[in-house]
Amino acid sequence: MNLPDRLEHQDILWIVAILGTSAAALLLNLVGLLFGISTAVPHILYIPVVLAAYRYPRWGAHIAGCIGAIYFLLVLFLRMGTWSTVGEAFVRVLVLVVIGWLIAYLTRRLREHETLYQGLFDHSEAGSILVSGTGSTRMIEAINWKAADLLRRKSAELMGTSLTSIWDGEDEKTFFSRLAGEGAVYATETHFLLPEENTLIVLVSASVLPGERAILTFFDITSRVHAEHALKTANDKLNLLSRFTEGHLHRSVDQIIETVDEAEGHCTDTGLKVYFERIRTLAWNAIRQLLLTESYKDLGALPPVWISVQRVLDAARLPADDGTVSIRCWAGRLEIYADQLFADVLTHLVENSLRHGKGRVKNIVVTYHETRDGLLLCLHDDGYGIPAAKKQEIFEYDAGKHAGIGLFICRQIVEVTGMTIDETGTEGRGARFIIHVPPDGYRIEGSHEDAPPLAVSSVPARHVAQHSTGATVRELSSAEFPLAEALWVDYHNTKSDIRTDRIFAAFHDGVTVSVARCKRHPDGFEVDGVFTPVTQRGHGYANAVVWGLVEACGQETLYMHSVWNLTKFYGNYGFVPIDEKELPPTIRERFAWAGGEMEGANVRPMRRSPPPG
Repeated sequence: MNLPDRLEHQDILWIVAILGTSAAALLLNLVGLLFGISTAVPHILYIPVVLAAYRYPRWGAHIAGCIGAIYFLLVLFLRMGTWSTVGEAFVRVLVLVVIGWLIAYLTRRLREHETLYQGLFDHSEAGSILVSGTGSTRMIEAINWKAADLLRRKSAELMGTSLTSIWDGEDEKTFFSRLAGEGAVYATETHFLLPEENTLIVLVSASVLPGERAILTFFDITSRVHAEHALKTANDKLNLLSRFTEGHLHRSVDQIIETVDEAEGHCTDTGLKVYFERIRTLAWNAIRQLLLTESYKDLGALPPVWISVQRVLDAARLPADDGTVSIRCWAGRLEIYADQLFADVLTHLVENSLRHGKGRVKNIVVTYHETRDGLLLCLHDDGYGIPAAKKQEIFEYDAGKHAGIGLFICRQIVEVTGMTIDETGTEGRGARFIIHVPPDGYRIEGSHEDAPPLAVSSVPARHVAQHSTGATVRELSSAEFPLAEALWVDYHNTKSDIRTDRIFAAFHDGVTVSVARCKRHPDGFEVDGVFTPVTQRGHGYANAVVWGLVEACGQETLYMHSVWNLTKFYGNYGFVPIDEKELPPTIRERFAWAGGEMEGANVRPMRRSPPPG
């Protein structure tokens, strides 16, 4: 008999087993039927059905049907007229077919998973080792091509050997002790042994499998570790050299300036004094460049951290002024994920306004605005502004006229964590610095699980808004929301939501005297909850709190449902009446009960658009 080439020896054994057990089972059933036995013997038919369905799952139900059909014909011919026996045989055939189909289905699913995991094991770009025995003796049961390649050995050479053939015994013991306690270990750095006493530095992960087995996966990080070590060594040497150089240069420049001052004091030639001043200017330029270098050398040396904008500015040492400049920071709940030198950027931008706008700047305001691409942090003043031709030049190296980190360094710092900085103000109306923060680079405290409430700060808030009424206005932290709810008890018993609300409050002598809210809806921002207790009315506190809210949130398009007699009041802050249909759907839904007749409900929809630019 000529068998196909693809028919392997193992398949022949299975076919012989299936045919042999089928023939034996049918023969025994034939004998049983001849002697009147029709109950116990038919169970033997399950053996060939199970074997066939397991080995050839695609044909399992068909083979079971064939075996059942032969058995049914035997019963039909040998027990003619005994309809109860024939009925039992028919039911038994159905059971055989169902068992064959079920075993075939389960076998197919099992083999699909085996194929999937085998494919992952065999073709993964990570080295994978299957270990048998997680106790004192651990053996390599299977190893994929990548692991063998990294270990510079052949798979057959490693299979069946002790794990200590590639792993130092103490390190292996420590690793598996940890694995036994935790059930899984992730990205642990260790060393594997290579031929000729070389080592491979790897990141290895492992998880425990049933039957005292474990699966190890690892990546080669030898080159990375060596590169990091070389980079650190070079960086340490450069820093050491930099400290020597900076120290010597500082002393040399100081001596130059002292010498020039001394020479100028003994010189009566006015023509030479011009050269002395030029030398002094060049010396001061050298000092400024040294200061720039000192600021820049630490950039990126430490991992980024979450930085509170408000707390940085509250703790900053700013140039003294005569008290005429109002610095208002509306970012009490905002944190930026940035290089630790980002605090210097915020401080420097405020210092710029105070220094360059002296005599002109009266207000410095810090706000933020969320967009689809992240967040815009804005610092603007009402000073002289920057000419359009110089908006990019100010960020170039050596563009400034004073020592410090400079706007050039500011741009380098923000770019470490994917941020950008631009100046978008208008000459004659003030400077406006915009820092674009990527979506994963900021969080607003309390708004979701990844933005926990801020701990109480030991530094008092310095840069808050002082209104002409004498009231202090600031945004409430999420922990302070109950202050607003206490006032709102008399205002429809309104409740707050830290995920969507920004609440602003006016304080007088430490007492909350008025509140207002900006609520974020899926399709817009709504101003509501503007409320002053009866006992505090008549002092202009509502003006104070709405002024603060509009300044903080004014970069958004704001909507509101105003009562008719207050439209003029809100008109003072840029709100204009609009048709009900112009409200975003989710904001309009709040007054759906009015049935489109908001005027009859004494309600007037209004909108405030952000200023141009």
